[in-house]
Amino acid sequence: MLLVFTFFSVAQSKVSINVTKDQYVLPVAELASTKTNPEIINMSNELVGIDVIPNRGRILSNFTLPDNQKSFLYQKFVPDPMVLPGGLHTVEFGGYYLSLPWNTRDRQPFDLDFKIQNSTDTLGEIFLSGKDMFQKTLTEIWVRMKEANPVVEIEIKITNTSKKSPKKLDFRDYSVFSMDESGESNHQILLPVEKIKLIESRNDWAATKQSLMDWPAYFSRWEMMNDYIVFQSASPLTANLCGVYYPELKSAMVKSWSPKEFFSGAEIWSWGKNYSNEPGAAPYVVYSNNSQFTLPPQVSKSFTVYFTVIKNLSEQDITSEVIQQKIVQLLPK
Repeated sequence: MLLVFTFFSVAQSKVSINVTKDQYVLPVAELASTKTNPEIINMSNELVGIDVIPNRGRILSNFTLPDNQKSFLYQKFVPDPMVLPGGLHTVEFGGYYLSLPWNTRDRQPFDLDFKIQNSTDTLGEIFLSGKDMFQKTLTEIWVRMKEANPVVEIEIKITNTSKKSPKKLDFRDYSVFSMDESGESNHQILLPVEKIKLIESRNDWAATKQSLMDWPAYFSRWEMMNDYIVFQSASPLTANLCGVYYPELKSAMVKSWSPKEFFSGAEIWSWGKNYSNEPGAAPYVVYSNNSQFTLPPQVSKSFTVYFTVIKNLSEQDITSEVIQQKIVQLLPK
């Protein structure tokens, strides 16, 4: 996993927010608003730390704990360009981001405006917003952290700004989870389904295209994910969560959401552990949840996402029931 430059004081239990502009971040969009040294907002307490990069559309750029100084979300400030198997060129900064507002030309989220809504000892709150000129939508986001709590809460509201036309939206979010650079770790993908469908794998190394398979499949562990692969849920999600389990840390990085029915499915893709053979690739797994809905004119839809790291988990604890129970215990009251 990628080393990051977020530091903690053990005695610091209160919420702290700092904004810096001294880090160069690769510009990829040909927009007047794109900055070479964008604002990076760090928010932390004694348990977790995050970076937010509004100018690159990154609601989260990383997610760290004070005791290992590594990001559970992949982060790259100057990513190399890569070519996806379908022929599309793109780059991956990592983190957590949304498909609205989306720059279809550069295959990146549009940059977001931001405001620090609250910065007290007990609550940190960052407000992000952005309009999609093509979809005619407004996305508003509140990123919150509370004192002495390991959960980052992200409230999201999507509004159809059209006064006349309803909008049928195929919405996705993207979580880019860090994996081991050596390819030898038993990092395990957490996907709460019984069946998956294999969309493709390079040279059919995993199985032939469109194969239905039981989950967890043998490639659910990073050391067995040999090459490029894309697969998606082929049965209903049995729990409102996703993530990666890191056995060497006995910890899981988990994303959950409310309401439970907001996301209807999931898709996962990765370059696999042989990523180093692909220009621009890196050791990560991209996990996207999808939701289809229609918004009448001037109507909004809201949901909330929670990110946390659950510690002291044995392999026997890696069940949806156990993880959900632990998430409920951690959620801010």
